[in-house]
Amino acid sequence: MHVIEFQGPDAKPVGSKAAGNPVAPISEMLEAKTLLVNNRPVLLATGPYVLATAHLMEQDALLWHEQSAGLYRWNQLHAVHVQDRMLEPSGLLLYKVQPNEGEKAEISGEKVTSNELRTRLLEFRVELCKAGLEQVRRHLSVRISGGQSTFQHQLVKGMVADILTTLYMAETLPEDRFLSANPGLPSVRVHAWIHQELDEAFRQIQRLGGGFGFLRHGVSAYTYAGQLVKNMLLPAKEEYS
Repeated sequence: MHVIEFQGPDAKPVGSKAAGNPVAPISEMLEAKTLLVNNRPVLLATGPYVLATAHLMEQDALLWHEQSAGLYRWNQLHAVHVQDRMLEPSGLLLYKVQPNEGEKAEISGEKVTSNELRTRLLEFRVELCKAGLEQVRRHLSVRISGGQSTFQHQLVKGMVADILTTLYMAETLPEDRFLSANPGLPSVRVHAWIHQELDEAFRQIQRLGGGFGFLRHGVSAYTYAGQLVKNMLLPAKEEYS
């Protein structure tokens, strides 16, 4: 039996009915971090792929195409929905997009910058990490190991402390939001560093979740969505190293 299809007793739905304190569904987390221009959501395509939700699409979403540095209406794009079964529990939609031949960005992008959109997606990944940790915390708090709550074991508490340290770092950088106090340091390098730290935090969450961590309807929903965000945002290593 493949893990992606396993629906064992520990498989919990993602969102408000999941194990532990209620957290927003993954789709709502993305929507909460989406920039609005004239009440229309703006999606970011740093390459050929973009993340969306059904609700964002219903609001007549715009696309900031980084390669052409412009805003496009959806009907100006050749967009193909990419089927991804691992995304199904999260409510996220993945599209492969490209402006139609001869199309030019016709909407003013004065209120939009690539850095702002990249930062919002990075914040979305941080929220995914926080939600995944909460699910694992509640998942372990009802389990007993060695006569005490599994969550109270020193190894488990140490792993949680590492994750919390990463989250604290991500949320308490200077007020310019994820940018270093050194104004000469490119934001893409700062973002790359934070994403690398989040990689380890998500790995710790997966380990803490045990079997629950690797279920499509378990913690993996947060990890997979977070990894997809990273893959979409970061350039090739040689471009930021």
